[in-house]
Amino acid sequence: MTQRLFFVLIIFLLASQLRAQTRDTVSVAFKDKPLEVLLDSISSQSGYFFSYNADIMPQGSLFTIYEDKMYIDELLEKLFIGTHLEFTKIEDQIILRRVIRDNQGNKRIYSKISGWVHHSKSGEPIFGAHVFINGSTIGTYTDVEGKYELTDLKPGNYQVVFSHVGFKPAAYEINSTEPANYAINAELNEQVNVLADVQVTSLPLVSEDNWVKYYRKFSEEFIGSSNNSNRCSFENPEILEFSYSDSLDAYEAIAAEPLIMLNTGLGYRVTFELDYFRSSPKETRFHVRASFEPLEPENRRIKKRWKKNRERSYYGSSFHFFRSLMNDQLKSEGYQIYLSSDLEKLSASAFDVTREDIIYIANSNYYLKFDDYLVVRYTKEFQHPSYQENVPGSKMESTPTLYYSSSPKTNLTQQSVVLLNDDKVRILRNGQITKPEQMQALGYWSWERMSELMPIDYDPKSDNILQK
Repeated sequence: MTQRLFFVLIIFLLASQLRAQTRDTVSVAFKDKPLEVLLDSISSQSGYFFSYNADIMPQGSLFTIYEDKMYIDELLEKLFIGTHLEFTKIEDQIILRRVIRDNQGNKRIYSKISGWVHHSKSGEPIFGAHVFINGSTIGTYTDVEGKYELTDLKPGNYQVVFSHVGFKPAAYEINSTEPANYAINAELNEQVNVLADVQVTSLPLVSEDNWVKYYRKFSEEFIGSSNNSNRCSFENPEILEFSYSDSLDAYEAIAAEPLIMLNTGLGYRVTFELDYFRSSPKETRFHVRASFEPLEPENRRIKKRWKKNRERSYYGSSFHFFRSLMNDQLKSEGYQIYLSSDLEKLSASAFDVTREDIIYIANSNYYLKFDDYLVVRYTKEFQHPSYQENVPGSKMESTPTLYYSSSPKTNLTQQSVVLLNDDKVRILRNGQITKPEQMQALGYWSWERMSELMPIDYDPKSDNILQK
């Protein structure tokens, strides 16, 4: 009985294999026909259906091919030569994609940005200009001819920043859906007065005797008070100047060149372009653009510590939240969101909302759009024991993505509150806010500040620091 069943099974498998071979072979005879016609013929003969975007089809090209009982895989490979198309078979579906290749014919999975940086008036090339993707580890400097090149950039939505001492920074945006070459040229204007754009020319500079006092205040408010703050220090604090107003009881920090912070807790050297920094008893606001340089760990113990600290800083951060929001992964990433009309009674007035309730799409651009307060709770990690709530004289802070402040009393779950200053605020698909001054945030994110800031190209699943 067992032997008979075995032979039946063999016959069944042979028959299945024969049917598969028959099904996967087709015959075609076409002369000067569009590719779509050939694909329809293959589909009708084989039972496979093709899935593709019409934009990837070669326009104006006609195909001539004569093949008898040829396997579909071999036929498509022959057919797609010179078309930049590739295919993947999934059950009864054949998915077509457009492939970009470099000059050597290798498949390109990254984009490249290149160009030059010149003086806006003289037209002379600017040597040593810093060119970087805002908030990332991707950056370079221009050569003696003012030329630069950024490589290994995944397709996406980014801000490209151009900076040089003595010049006003410039920023441009790119939006790529597939690997490509981009040419971006920048003309920088001389920075005549670093105070002009922030309207603080009326505030006198503090004396040398008082400089240390304001530097300490600035360091605390800029770096933050998280557990990682004592591992952060400035490499060039001497570039900072402070101005103070007795009548306003306010001070401002001015940096004539990029401010560099060494973060030995996370393993990064961070370069900040400080657009403005203003602080008063009521609030503190600042806006920066950041470029990250990974540090080289001295030993494996430090490697492990950095990896652990990076994961801790990333999860639950404002950037993690906005990235999860744009990828429609709030629930799986551990976030709960609510809208509330009363900041003092969040639990009583809050009601559940979804991604669709706070995201507005227009002309392929994404915007945050909601009224009242957006309450963000991160449920996968408790707040740090040293986090203080209801601090007297709490103030709002700004980072490349948010403003900060202390929040109302909550439970041990990390909680932040977001408030929009404008009707809607544009957000890039990578989770960055294009104009951070249009948004305010209160709560746990205010406590973390710059000491917990992570680059936008960080991915905890592929962070290979332990393999270096």
